[in-house]
Amino acid sequence: MSDTILEYLEKFGNKTFKRLPFGEVDALILSQFSYLKFDGIVPGPDDVDSFVTLSDIKAHPRFNDLFTDKRYEKPNRKLFRLMEESVRFGGLKLDYYVNIIGEEREIQFSAVTFRFPEGIDYVAFRGTDENMVGWKEDANLSIMEEIPGEKEAVKYLKDVAKVLDGDFYVGGHSKGGLNAIYASSAAPASIKKRIIGIYSFDGPAIREDVRSKVDYTGVRDKYHKFVPKSSLIGMIFETDDIYTVVKNKSAGILQHDPYTWVVKDIDLWYEDSLSKSAEIVKTAMANWLKDLDKNDRTRFIDCIFEVADACQDNDLVSIYLNPVKSIRQMLDGYDRMDEGERQFLKEVMNGLIKNTGGLAKDEVQSGWGEFTESVDKWIVMVQGVIEEKQASKKKTAVKKGVRKKLPDKKKTKG
Repeated sequence: MSDTILEYLEKFGNKTFKRLPFGEVDALILSQFSYLKFDGIVPGPDDVDSFVTLSDIKAHPRFNDLFTDKRYEKPNRKLFRLMEESVRFGGLKLDYYVNIIGEEREIQFSAVTFRFPEGIDYVAFRGTDENMVGWKEDANLSIMEEIPGEKEAVKYLKDVAKVLDGDFYVGGHSKGGLNAIYASSAAPASIKKRIIGIYSFDGPAIREDVRSKVDYTGVRDKYHKFVPKSSLIGMIFETDDIYTVVKNKSAGILQHDPYTWVVKDIDLWYEDSLSKSAEIVKTAMANWLKDLDKNDRTRFIDCIFEVADACQDNDLVSIYLNPVKSIRQMLDGYDRMDEGERQFLKEVMNGLIKNTGGLAKDEVQSGWGEFTESVDKWIVMVQGVIEEKQASKKKTAVKKGVRKKLPDKKKTKG
């Protein structure tokens, strides 16, 4: 039987950190917990209120607002319940919550600080949430030396370090993991020596040409990166191969979800290596990015998000809940694009497909079963919308043709 972070809490929630020291699974739990919507519930850096407990949060009138991301509402609710009821996490306190969403700056940044009665502190950076601007910021990683979120992460870590008494951990999932290592590397030596460990769970690496601008001194040996077997997000810009592969209950891109990571006893369950398909995609992505100069990357990103911006409800939850409607709107957005931009988008996407080279169909299907099933559903929906649009165009064309012929018939009769 493969356990997850939820089963870990059920099995070891009765153990204090004195009996079972803080470990990687605890770090993953807190990194996932940082995705909850603490707005108006957990104090920010400028609030006069002190840390709030899980019991305080549970009793708060806006408690249900924590779970507005419908994709993960059920497991997030269970996570909160198990943490609040446990001896291990029951005394947890939260403070210094920051959540910045800015369309103009193209930033989605959030962080919160967790404190345990035993004196353990964990600074958690949230990964990309459902806001589309966060995905645009992720894309900007390929063209900017420092995205706005990384800049905010550096500031946040410096500010929080001033109020924490002793040593602490830093971590996050996805982009949160990148922010953790970036902020730690950019911190002054006085802060670096206080960091016990830095955790990145399937977070992208710092881009190779940017690494010379950050200082790994004092933090490199504290860096712990974990990725699932079919990692995609965590392999972006990764060239050092300093990571541990973790067994997963899901497949393909779905392995990015922390709730699918497998726990063995008190640790994550390690694998020997990435899947063959993940290795191929990792290489293909690297080659693809090298083929595009900065201007083409910028243009490609703008094209992709011009299509995405056609969605009236511009967030992933709405797209998830209304896929057909969203696909229809995105295809309409694509149709409205300039012909030159559409052609450019096709050429760049064809370049990515070409770079995958020997990624055989049977390898994808055997290694990414659940993922391809999910993709197949989206493909069916996309094909359905396309066929619907084509049928509508033909119907319109037929009507126009009939209207054109009517006057000719009248002339003949006359």
